[in-house]
This record gives sequence, C-alpha cells and structure tokens, in this order.
Amino acid sequence: MTIEATNTSTALAIGEGCAVVVSAPPSAWDVFLNLPCQISLQIPVPGFTVAALLRLCSGEVINTHWLQGADVPMQVNGKVVGWAEFEVIDDQLAGRITQIA
Repeated sequence: MTIEATNTSTALAIGEGCAVVVSAPPSAWDVFLNLPCQISLQIPVPGFTVAALLRLCSGEVINTHWLQGADVPMQVNGKVVGWAEFEVIDDQLAGRITQIA
C-alpha cells in the first residue's frame, strides 16, 4: 500500500508492518535527523519496592512475572511507539521490534 501526498510532501510506503519514507524534499527532514532521542525497552516488575532495590546485590536475579518471549513496550522519549522482544545475540541482549504502534 502506498500513500502519496501532493507536490513536495512526503510519500510513505507501508509494507510488511514497516513504514518507510520513500521520498521527501532534502531540506524537509534534514533538521530533524540528528535530534537525540532516548529509546527504552522496559519490563514491568510488579510489587518491586525501594527496599528491594536497596537490597540488590551483583548477580542477583529479579523475578518479573513476565513471560519469556512476551513482547515488551518500546518507548521513544517516554512515548510507546511499538513492542519488542528480548533476544540474546552472541553475548549481548538485544531487542527485536515485533510491532509498531
């Protein structure tokens, strides 16, 4: 599916769950491309208290009650923009985007 606007506006192609900017005037997006943003994947820990936080030690495991493989909210600058799942790649923990909000 393709959505096109008039003249020099942006055309947006949506395919297989991804939205991609197909064409835009060079100056229209340039000012926004280098703006910093904070992305986070958060796992809710119900019933976690400040006292539990202060008792944490290195190597300790925290029970999250979150199902393994279940999608977690993905936020950019505090706003939910989609869902992701955690995945281990080699020795690093990564997030794989599963759904865009």
